[in-house]
Amino acid sequence: MKVEADFRSLLASDPYHRVRDGVGYPAALITVGAHDLRVTPWIPAKFAARLQAASRARPTLLRVDFEAGHGIGSTQSQREEEFADIYSFALWQAGVM
Repeated sequence: MKVEADFRSLLASDPYHRVRDGVGYPAALITVGAHDLRVTPWIPAKFAARLQAASRARPTLLRVDFEAGHGIGSTQSQREEEFADIYSFALWQAGVM
């Protein structure tokens, strides 16, 4: 039973499997580094696609940095570009832009 309990724990924490069709999810900007060794880049991409399919009323965008990993070791300009995209997305969704 330990294996089943572990499976259920992992399943409960998996955002992909918690997305439900027809729910009014807020707009989302999912970010990923193509060289991420902790989170395989296809996982956020699959999540973004699932969220987009479930709730088409608001935008779901996937931002891929093809030169970055998990964030550690990113250059100052990479961090600045990511923050600029995040803040621009937030301002756009808040109606400021």
